[in-house]
Amino acid sequence: MAESDKIYDLLVIGSGPAGYRAAVQAAKMKRSVAIIEATPGRLGGAWIHTGTVPSKSMRESMDAINNIRFHAGSKWVERIIRDLPAAKLMGRAHKVSQYEESIVRRYCDRYAIEIIEGFASIEDANHVLVKSANGDEFIVQARCILIATGSRPRRPADVPFDGWRIVDADEVLKLESVPKSVLIYGAGVIGCEYACIFAALGTETTIIDGRNTIMQYADHEIAAALKKTLEDESGVKFVLGSKMAHAKANSTGAQLTLENGDVLEGEVLFYAAGRVPNTEKLGLEKVGIATTERGEIIVNSHFQTNVPNIYAAGDNIGAPALAATSAVQGRYAARHMFGKKAIEYPRVYPIGVYTIPELSSVGRTEQDLKEHNVDYVVGRAHCYEVARGYIRGDEHGLLKLLVCRKTHKILGIHILGPDACNLVHVGLVIMQKGGHAQDLVNMVFNYPTLAEAYGIAAFNALNKIFPDGEICDPPL
Repeated sequence: MAESDKIYDLLVIGSGPAGYRAAVQAAKMKRSVAIIEATPGRLGGAWIHTGTVPSKSMRESMDAINNIRFHAGSKWVERIIRDLPAAKLMGRAHKVSQYEESIVRRYCDRYAIEIIEGFASIEDANHVLVKSANGDEFIVQARCILIATGSRPRRPADVPFDGWRIVDADEVLKLESVPKSVLIYGAGVIGCEYACIFAALGTETTIIDGRNTIMQYADHEIAAALKKTLEDESGVKFVLGSKMAHAKANSTGAQLTLENGDVLEGEVLFYAAGRVPNTEKLGLEKVGIATTERGEIIVNSHFQTNVPNIYAAGDNIGAPALAATSAVQGRYAARHMFGKKAIEYPRVYPIGVYTIPELSSVGRTEQDLKEHNVDYVVGRAHCYEVARGYIRGDEHGLLKLLVCRKTHKILGIHILGPDACNLVHVGLVIMQKGGHAQDLVNMVFNYPTLAEAYGIAAFNALNKIFPDGEICDPPL
């Protein structure tokens, strides 16, 4: 078996956001870097090709069309959707993915990052076996290794996936036509995001979940508001509180039977209940890399495994499993492995859900504060209180602040509404600096803007602490 004479400073397994950002960071520090990518001719992983980028591209198209409803009327929207070929919609998503991949390739070329195509298996702490698509095998040597292999949709053995009637998140974008009806099993981020896309296309959409609430990790008030918005604005139906018993495809579509005996039918069943890390067949057991029962790689605060020169970042280490957090993890890992000054990984980071409208949050939820007996007040700003929201025709939306009654520090921010995933960063910056609700009250926001909601919500919270209306400075 051939073995390369070259010893790389860093060998990255996987070209998703964690792997790509780590590679660039190391290359900027004048280290020799190579990325091993299992999918020939394709860089970026699920982030670019089957997940974040294409799904958000489709969502953006549908949101843009839907936004003219208030100004031009429903008939124009229905006409546009009726005349919109599925191939054109999918083509736009594919074009965006190609563009994003071109950026990854451009940076790899700029920093002389080598791309090795093939499936990687770790032989020992410094050697990785690569099997190419044509069957060739060779060994690559490295001083440090980063495992950034991401995740894939969970596919239970008893669900008969066929890529046509019953699909997962990697297959849903390959549908050749827009279905008349779709059953989405899973009321998490992926399920809710795609429900908005299908509903905007005129598809009869039903979300099913064994739990009684959607988006379990989200603030419950915001999640409930999203559910109501999807029902009222998009016509999405929800069947909650009963798990799937079994599913099957038939001549007209798919059939889903629930544990309570109910039978649901749709042209397509989209199974969107969880993802699993891509860590099997990597040879982790050969070097004794520790994993959880779910197969997630266990790392320390520097994203270092129990094998000192092998690191892991991204979806394969578990939550939060976001493209944004994965990218930062990769960069931090690269800095640590080459002896740069340790920087504490951000404790506060935003979560974005690209539904229609968007949902975004940062910090603690109200249910978490109650569970830990934190004394807090809630400040709310509804869309109808914000001039820009009313001008745009936004009927559903809420910005919610959670403020410590004692210190007046902002503990959590939860937003449902247009551009929420951008808007959350105003609060994020303040929270990272340990800011208070008074910081928002004392800011001047452009008028009319959606950002004004921060001032309204901050006043609403502080008025509960200072009922006489005389808002004092936060305690020292």
